[in-house]
Amino acid sequence: MTVTVANSERVVLITGCSAGGIGHHLALELAAHGCRVFAGVRTLSKAQTLADNARIEAVELDVTSNESVEAALAHVLAATGGRIDMLVNNAGVLCAGPAVEVPLAQVQQVFETNVVGLARLCRAVAPVMMERRQGTIVNVGSVSGYVATPWIGLYAASKAAAHAYSDALRMELAPFGISVVVVAPGSVRSNLVANHNELLAGDYTSRYQLARPAIEARTGLSQNDDTTPVNLFARVIVPQLLRKSPSAYITYGAHSAAAWFLYYVPPVIRDYLLGRRFGTHQLAKDLPSVAACPFSGKKAGGGAGCPMSGKSGTVSCPITSPTAMWLVLGAAVVGGVSALFK
Repeated sequence: MTVTVANSERVVLITGCSAGGIGHHLALELAAHGCRVFAGVRTLSKAQTLADNARIEAVELDVTSNESVEAALAHVLAATGGRIDMLVNNAGVLCAGPAVEVPLAQVQQVFETNVVGLARLCRAVAPVMMERRQGTIVNVGSVSGYVATPWIGLYAASKAAAHAYSDALRMELAPFGISVVVVAPGSVRSNLVANHNELLAGDYTSRYQLARPAIEARTGLSQNDDTTPVNLFARVIVPQLLRKSPSAYITYGAHSAAAWFLYYVPPVIRDYLLGRRFGTHQLAKDLPSVAACPFSGKKAGGGAGCPMSGKSGTVSCPITSPTAMWLVLGAAVVGGVSALFK
């Protein structure tokens, strides 16, 4: 469907509008508020549910491709007489799993989409707004950008980067009358988790296999019953975006208050609380010890006991302490000397 744009209507370009996601519902809500919306999707078939809305036109748009961005932008500008009043950078992918075991190809994918793709759209659209001395750029971050938790460290890093980029952009574009807003969702039920790659599947061998239940629970945290429905999230956020002077940060959704609290908590306390919540403390208990007895050469894990203490598991051998070691060596020397003079 081709959208006819009146001069009095706001023109909005949104990325990542596949059915069921945050961008999809933001598009519907912005259209309900009288905006003309161009909903970007990588595959047009993923926007079929938007096709019946007279204020929304689906546009093929892949944020990781310069050619795709240029083609989509040219289409929007031709249809609107050369203007875009609001850009919503919503496209994003989740990256879940132990940070040191995520394949580099996936690390590159998450940053290419969540950071480079965001910057690519800003570079393309900002000059249009700067020429007209008005506009709003909305970058969708996450409360994970405030506080990283175990098992989604790289996703959190990409969102923290988006926040920092937005902070600089806000100051640089202010002289041109352009507002830059970070929307940081809490736990919102959307299609983001359904589209992520599972790192511990199949034959993948991981040192974190014992933590697999904790990793899966963290990955699916936003899909629990106590999280915020995506349509409610859109209804709350859109009126704030349409204000004449929107806030620099808009945070909403389940668990967002906890994230704000943890942001100001000293790291030692934050690590303890998050470690207990997301399984790293339990993993420390479940992992077998790898410390070897200096006398037998046997490792303490797997039930092998220390020949000196008779203890097993993660209990350290008493001989490994400096004081005990000197006492043992001293006793050995005394015993050896005594044997010579017998």
